[in-house]
Amino acid sequence: MELRSIWRASLPPSGIIRAELLETSGRHRRLRFHYATGDSGEAALLLPEGNGPHPAVLLLHDHGGLFDIGWRKMVAGELGEKHAEKHYDGCFLADDLAKSGFAVLVCDALGWGSRYAGGYVEQQALASQAMQAGWSLAGIVAADDLAAFDWLSRQPETDDTRVAALGFSFGGFRAWQVAALEQRVSACASLSWAGTRAGLLQPNATLLKGQSAFYTLHPSLAPLADFPDMAALAADRPMFLRTGSADIHFPQTDAQKFFDKLRDATHSAEIDAGIFPGHHHCPRSIQVEAIDFLKRHQTA
Repeated sequence: MELRSIWRASLPPSGIIRAELLETSGRHRRLRFHYATGDSGEAALLLPEGNGPHPAVLLLHDHGGLFDIGWRKMVAGELGEKHAEKHYDGCFLADDLAKSGFAVLVCDALGWGSRYAGGYVEQQALASQAMQAGWSLAGIVAADDLAAFDWLSRQPETDDTRVAALGFSFGGFRAWQVAALEQRVSACASLSWAGTRAGLLQPNATLLKGQSAFYTLHPSLAPLADFPDMAALAADRPMFLRTGSADIHFPQTDAQKFFDKLRDATHSAEIDAGIFPGHHHCPRSIQVEAIDFLKRHQTA
């Protein structure tokens, strides 16, 4: 589609030049990816029991106001216990997905963990540096996530026809974003990132705060497409979307507009969208629903 072509053309170079194995522990591997942008960062690959090729999930970590860990938020025993209690009902999505039969890849996004660049204030400096290169912070993350998906789909342990994307909050944005940009993403589960540009530009709203907002802003697309238009590029494949009724970042009325516009743009029966009672968090019940959704659409 034309929008996808324009979007992809706006991104910096995408690719993993080299994948370095740092550590193997059982069926877990810790890696360092060297990206085409010149940066590098850690990632974790978790493999399920049994012989492959397995269905796979590119798991995108959240923002969470916690920058010193990225992929470690999603894997048990990796210093993310307090974060998991606060946002995930004490669960670790990477481990639960692996137990459900998926190969799981989760990478440090630029600004987190091994790619730590400071806190909120430093994010604006990072966004400015990206613009000096003719890129955007959102574009770098999108390019890196595309590279991670491509790497995961090419591993001998994975079935390249069954590679999905899943994330919560900032990870939820990244999940539908990578599915919109890459048609090989076979299914998408996006939790707690649903809004329209008009809704997110209201006083005190997310996009007006600077800092982390730069991770979701693609300048070349602003005059062409709203967020639901962008997400609609992924709606020709199964999509699972949820957000909380009391989410302060994505108010229920605007989230519903996102869902309605997405359905209107696609007329797709594959969109499973809804609002659950609660705030901006990822409750265990929703995690189970998302995993079950992916299992239905990913398991042969």
